[in-house]
Amino acid sequence: MIGQNFFNRIHAEDLNQATQGIIDLGNNSASVLPIEFRYCHQNGSWRVLEAVSQKFIDDAPEPRILINSRDITERKRLSEMSLALEREKELSEIKTRFFSMASHEFRTPLSTVLAAAQLMENSTNIWQDANKRSRNLRRIQNSVKNMVQLLDDILTINRAETGKLDFNPTLLRLEKLCFHCVEEIQLSAGSEHQITFECPQQGERVNLDEKLMRSIIANLLSNAVKYSPQGGEVKVSLKFYSDRVQLKITDRGIGIAKDDMKQLFEPFHRGQNVRRIPGTGLGLIVVKKCVDLHHGRIDLDSELNVGTVVTIEIPLCS
Repeated sequence: MIGQNFFNRIHAEDLNQATQGIIDLGNNSASVLPIEFRYCHQNGSWRVLEAVSQKFIDDAPEPRILINSRDITERKRLSEMSLALEREKELSEIKTRFFSMASHEFRTPLSTVLAAAQLMENSTNIWQDANKRSRNLRRIQNSVKNMVQLLDDILTINRAETGKLDFNPTLLRLEKLCFHCVEEIQLSAGSEHQITFECPQQGERVNLDEKLMRSIIANLLSNAVKYSPQGGEVKVSLKFYSDRVQLKITDRGIGIAKDDMKQLFEPFHRGQNVRRIPGTGLGLIVVKKCVDLHHGRIDLDSELNVGTVVTIEIPLCS
C-alpha cells in the first residue's frame, strides 16, 4: 500500500460515494461514520471495508485526513445469510398460510355445489318444481363462478409476484371502460344499489393497460356493492389531469375498522365485520398489483358504519 493511491483500489461503482465522504469530511471537519465500499485485495478479490475518517487539526499547509478501515466482508456475508434465512422462513410461513386459506376458500363453494347436486339427485320433487330446480342450479353456477374468480385472483397475484403479469399499455377511452364496468356491476347488483358515474372530460385517450384497468374497476365496484349490504348509492368519479388520471369510488357501506386497515393487502385477510359476507380477501391485493404495474398509488379512507372511499391515481405516460 505504501506509495500507492488509496482510491485507485476502490471499486468503480463505489468510488463516488467514498470520495464524496472524504470531501464532506474536508469541508465540515467532522467524522463521517461510516463509509462502506468494496476494495481490491492483494489476491484480486473484492472485500467490503468499513472506513472511519478523521481530519487532522494541525498547522500543516495541506489538510491531512486519517482513514481507518476494517474488513467487514465476513460480517456482511453472515448478515446477508441471516436475512436470507429469515426471508425464507417468512416466505415458508406465508405459503403455508396461503395454501391453508386457499383450501378453506375452495371448500366452501365446493360444499355448496355438492350439497345442491346431492339434493337434486335424491329429491324427485326438485325436478318437478321449477323454482326449486332453478334455485339449486343458480347455487351451483354461482359457486363455480366464485371458484373461477378465486383461481383468477390467485393466478394474477402469483404472476405479479414472479414478474410474469403481462403489462401492455395501449391508448384507450378510460371513461368508456368505466361506463361498461358500471353497467355490468349494476346489472348484477339489482335495484337495491344505485351506481352513479361522473366524468367531466369525455373522449380522453390515455396510455394504460385495458385488462388491468378493467380488473381494478371491477374489483373496487364489486367490493363497494358487496360491503353495502343495505343497498344505497355507490359513486364513481373519473378525472383527468395533465400528468395523471384519478379514479375514486365511494360507498356508504359497513366500512373498515382501523385495526384491519394495516392488513388490507395481505392474502385472504378480511375484516372482523365482514364474516357473514361472502368473499376471498384477494380483491384489494389484485387491485394493488395492477396499480403497482402502472406505477400508481392507492389510498383508502374508511370509517365503520359510514363507508369507504378508495382513490386510485395513475401517472400518464407521454
